Amino acid sequence: MIDRFKNIFGIDVRALAVFRICLALILIFDLSVRSFALIANYTDFGVLPLDFYFSIFNNTGWVSLHLISGSILFQVALFIIAGLFALALLVGYKTRLATIVSWFLLISLHSRNPTILQGGDIMLRVLVFWAMFLPLNVKYSIDVKLGNIRQNKKSILSFGTAGILLQVAFVYFFSALLKTGNEWFPNGTAIYYALQSDQFATHFGKFLLNFPDIMFGLTYFTYFLELIGPILLFIPFFFKQFRSITTFAFIILLVGMALSLNLGHFPFVGLTGMLLFLPSWVWDKMFNRIKDNFHEHDYYIDRRIKVKRYFYIFFNCVALFFIIYIFLWNVQSLGKFNAVPDKMEFIAHKLRIDQYWNMFSPYPLKDDGWYVIDGTLVNGLHVDLLTNNEVTYEKPYHVADLYTHERWRKYLMNLWNRDYDFHRPYYLSYLCNDWNEEHSGDERMENIAMNFMLEVTGSNYDIHVPEKVVLEEWQKADREGKS
Repeated sequence: MIDRFKNIFGIDVRALAVFRICLALILIFDLSVRSFALIANYTDFGVLPLDFYFSIFNNTGWVSLHLISGSILFQVALFIIAGLFALALLVGYKTRLATIVSWFLLISLHSRNPTILQGGDIMLRVLVFWAMFLPLNVKYSIDVKLGNIRQNKKSILSFGTAGILLQVAFVYFFSALLKTGNEWFPNGTAIYYALQSDQFATHFGKFLLNFPDIMFGLTYFTYFLELIGPILLFIPFFFKQFRSITTFAFIILLVGMALSLNLGHFPFVGLTGMLLFLPSWVWDKMFNRIKDNFHEHDYYIDRRIKVKRYFYIFFNCVALFFIIYIFLWNVQSLGKFNAVPDKMEFIAHKLRIDQYWNMFSPYPLKDDGWYVIDGTLVNGLHVDLLTNNEVTYEKPYHVADLYTHERWRKYLMNLWNRDYDFHRPYYLSYLCNDWNEEHSGDERMENIAMNFMLEVTGSNYDIHVPEKVVLEEWQKADREGKS
């Protein structure tokens, strides 16, 4: 019985090592991308100054160091600290500490500006949360080189390993349960609608629109893999066959997402999570020609665990609690009933393990379009502040190229939503100030009109004629008068 549980819920130590490296690389890459818009997204000079933040997010229960100050230097310092601990995680130095600090700074960063977050961010922070329960330094780490941790087992079994495997499965299983639109099943048109969205589709994604039969098959493949795949990953009979085939199917799905849709780092976070499911025979094939430089140290489990076994037991009890808690939270996300008692919901918000896997649910968006941010200068000339070119309402060749990175795409698509309409003046104010920092005299910005060219995909696959929707009109003189 123990061997069967170890097969199902155990993780190969080489998988843990590669997972640690990939997780750290994603954290570093994410920080690098965010740093290009650090002032815009995390300081008082950007789109969400602290006074505005506290007026709308005051009762969330989130914890964030990034809310201490809206100054540029303070945010830069936190970014540097987060980067240093991510580097420590990458090389496996003081790994447990590096994981804990990386997790805390990540949820702190996410809580500072939730308007730019997407599914990849949620998945990343829950993976880092569960990583705190794992011995990520048991292989290919400086900790092993220094003799701080030693082990001789090929795989690790604990409630921590079970928790992170189940967490990855929850992402896809509950996402499938939320895909209730007929576009997924039985119509099989969901992938068409997703790729028809210019906000998401890559050039390859647009190319796939030429093959409706393939898109129909891909829709069914995606839906049923997300629905049945998580079960097959843990099925006890024919385990090796089901685990291997299902894991590689998810890898194919995630690679396909990365090639056809602009989803930020979600596919890469997903691939990192799927590494943990790869069975030992795969790692044997991959590492059979690689010399294990740390093999001489592999002879017993972390000596601190043997000395302080009560700590190990406590860790597993906590992990078991969160397995149950997170499962109930996901059940509650289906909207049928409150599975988590109201008095216990604060746990999810404090630790940022709150999650809702509604990717393309209940069906892909059919409202598409592009922005034209029409700025009027003092001299009367008009400039599109997204492209810094002359204003034109013609559809761009590739709409996704309007955004410098995924964060701006997510933010601006949120601003299209009526629930975020009160964010629009702050965004336009930021654009005005940013422009005027580099221009003077009659080239300074005076007025801005935020327009969205709405393009709806009809149920009969027809694309409606784009409609100009004026979302916000901003005048510098009015804002200065109010201040």
